[in-house]
Amino acid sequence: MKTLKLILLLFFLGIFCNTNSQEKQRDLETLDIKLPSIVKIIGTSTLHDWESDVEKTDAALTFTDNTKTKIETLNVVVDVYSIKSGKKTMDRLTYKALKAEEYPTINFVFKNAKVITQDENFLNLELNGDLTIAGVTKNVTVITKVNKKGNDVYLTGKHKLKMTTYGITPPKALLGTIKTGDEITIDFSLKF
Repeated sequence: MKTLKLILLLFFLGIFCNTNSQEKQRDLETLDIKLPSIVKIIGTSTLHDWESDVEKTDAALTFTDNTKTKIETLNVVVDVYSIKSGKKTMDRLTYKALKAEEYPTINFVFKNAKVITQDENFLNLELNGDLTIAGVTKNVTVITKVNKKGNDVYLTGKHKLKMTTYGITPPKALLGTIKTGDEITIDFSLKF
């Protein structure tokens, strides 16, 4: 009799755990990146400031709640060869500096988030994750604004970094007479 009770208990516990697991899976909502999403890389040089547009960005965002405020996962992949400045020489130097043949993508993988401030319309978050550029991975914190209303989700922000932190030698042109500044800004507005 004890054995039968134990079997029934395990059976109902198994059903409860499976149902609970299925409910948790249903709460997850994954969104893919949509147009118009914008990623720009902004920098300086001894000649003038410059800007490059990223033409190919893939990203997926998963929420753990219906209000779309709790991020479970965020993965962003930038195609290095899609970084375009409108100047062929600059683009070629960019691809060389980023070691594009060996590392054709730049990747950000989300780890966790901390709410800085919020109101009825927006959340300001510190998104923490691993950023991999030219084969070098560094943990970064990116200040990001997320809208709380509307059908689409927007992640917007700017992140400054130094190329040398990722083992990148800032590009030079004309026998070194034109030098790119070490610090760049990644300016983004991602729509999901």
